[in-house]
Amino acid sequence: MVYFIVSFSIFSKEIFVGVPEENMDMYLYKNLEKNSYEGVYIDLLKNQNLGVLKYNLSDSKDDLFLRVHETESGKKEFDYINTPIIYRVYILKNKENNINIFSGERELKVAYIPNTRGYEEIKERYKNLRIKKLEVSNESEGIKALENKDADIFVVKDWSGIDDKNIIQVIENIKYTEKIAIKKAEKELYEKVKNIFSKLSANELQDIIEKNRVEYYKYLLKDTPSYEEIKTKYKELKVQLGKDEFELPFYYLDGSKYKGLTINIMETVGKILEKPVIYTKDKNADIKGIAVRDFTKENFINYTKAYYEMKISVANRKGEGFIQSLSDLDNSKIIVLKDDFLSRYIRKNIKNATYIEVNSYSEGLDKLLTIENSYLVGYFNILTGAISNNFLDDEIKIAGILNDSFRVSLSTKKDDEALSNVLDSILESFTVDKTIIDNELLKNNIINENYELMLKILVPLTIFIVLLIILIIKSEKNRKKAEELSYSLIEVLEVANQLNDEDTGDHVKRLGLYSTLLSKKANINKNKIEGIERYASLHDIGKVAIPAEILKKPSKLTKDEFEKVKEHVLIGHSFVKKLKLGEVAENIVKYHHEKWNGTGYPLGLKEEEIPVEARILAIVDVYDALRQDKNYRKALSHEEALKILKNEKGISFDPNLLDIFLENNKEFEKIYEENKEAKDLATEFYSAIKK
Repeated sequence: MVYFIVSFSIFSKEIFVGVPEENMDMYLYKNLEKNSYEGVYIDLLKNQNLGVLKYNLSDSKDDLFLRVHETESGKKEFDYINTPIIYRVYILKNKENNINIFSGERELKVAYIPNTRGYEEIKERYKNLRIKKLEVSNESEGIKALENKDADIFVVKDWSGIDDKNIIQVIENIKYTEKIAIKKAEKELYEKVKNIFSKLSANELQDIIEKNRVEYYKYLLKDTPSYEEIKTKYKELKVQLGKDEFELPFYYLDGSKYKGLTINIMETVGKILEKPVIYTKDKNADIKGIAVRDFTKENFINYTKAYYEMKISVANRKGEGFIQSLSDLDNSKIIVLKDDFLSRYIRKNIKNATYIEVNSYSEGLDKLLTIENSYLVGYFNILTGAISNNFLDDEIKIAGILNDSFRVSLSTKKDDEALSNVLDSILESFTVDKTIIDNELLKNNIINENYELMLKILVPLTIFIVLLIILIIKSEKNRKKAEELSYSLIEVLEVANQLNDEDTGDHVKRLGLYSTLLSKKANINKNKIEGIERYASLHDIGKVAIPAEILKKPSKLTKDEFEKVKEHVLIGHSFVKKLKLGEVAENIVKYHHEKWNGTGYPLGLKEEEIPVEARILAIVDVYDALRQDKNYRKALSHEEALKILKNEKGISFDPNLLDIFLENNKEFEKIYEENKEAKDLATEFYSAIKK
């Protein structure tokens, strides 16, 4: 042990890490009980072979500085590394104040909270801005300065959204990324730290943040009156959710367990307070999970800092008109949620409307389908999720997304002051999601879209889906439903394709074996190899839509017939694209008939414009086709097939890939010989189901 300690102290370099005096939160803070720095940054840098890290308040002698802005230390002395720690900087103004921050036409009085980064960010971005600074101690004081017109704009990091008098307007919302500064002389240290962040996965980062969020707030709240009161008063925390079965992205049921944004927040709260969290529809619960601030109820309800933001949207039936503003709803029939803040809000802004109250979005959608020329008003995220997950996309549309937006908080009853204080403190660590109409976010659909998609393909495919689902339920009960359905749909497409093709039953099996072997021999990307292995058999799936009399015609095809056959690549591509099988599957199906010299179809791509997975399929597909009996010719021998392939080198096929194929031709011949026996797939499939 002595030897280890002496060796470590001699050979491990000391790295002095500068820590800012301000800006303490779960990402970086001083634990006074342990007299040590803790937080996300500490976890990210420890055990990374950087040397012996010595944390101290920032000093010019430090090698590395945490949580910096590029303008703070000057760009010449340091190299900077972006971290995944992101904030939002808001520029706010009084709605009555007609100013333009971009023009630089006059000097602006800018209110800001010292040491919170917002001021430095706008100085860096808006260099033409002429500023007269006004320091304020907190957010409330900054808002008051705007109300009294003592300031033209207020710059604040992660604005809470509280606007008691509804007079604040957001001019700009800027994403701010924290950086690490490293002295230019420390080249090795720079590369090591940069490597830490380049290899950090999203899941790893989320785990580190969640761990430190819990540890930080336990430390911060420990021994406070509110924390002690909650520990004594509550055995569990009851959280009220909405009346709908699901409200995306806030909550939905996955089996018997709730998931979603609100659920994630409340599970963290439960860990910090060491209390179990119970979800209910009861309005007498301790916490309302999805609360929109209603200033008329401030005497009865406590609201926390907002954790999400939504815009108003309006839905109506397909074929009916669109709207651009709330005034377009004057004199109309409007469906609203009973006792919802949005219902009270629109009644103040719409004239002479007839209101139909419902208890849930699902009930509202039912009403919308039965009442002509009516509108359902709701929050965009929740409403779009309800439409998609009730399979109503073909009947109901979003007719308009309005500028009015509302922030979502947690809320408690007014007499639960202690619980409200603790929740508000914890919510400081959850940044408001400003992505209001992001399509990626709205993919959080809880019902698999493939059900509806497959009903729209061919009737035989629909029958196969039902039979396969029955088979899966019987044979693979322990596998997850999502995985079962995904693989089953791929198998359906393979079988349907084979039943409509002249090729022997093991053609698709051989294609998978050939293409996997050639991919490995060519040393292509591992992920692509896995995709090719899984999806090679789908290359001709589009032929299910080509008439059998053309595919099985014993004589030469006419020009029109050949043009019809060529359509199978685009038809097949549309199938796999809707099934969301990924880029490899799409490339295989769409481009496997492209030729190296550019004379193929459907796009006439040439050489490396053709994706490598399609170039691989082109070679092995032709080889296997040559080895089989056709209506118009007998099967060729292995040597005869190789001769034809060689003649097409650099014409139809990638010359490098073909050379690899030819060098290993005996292995491909072996695959064919061991898997050449034809099978009646329809009979085998039916027999498997009967068993």
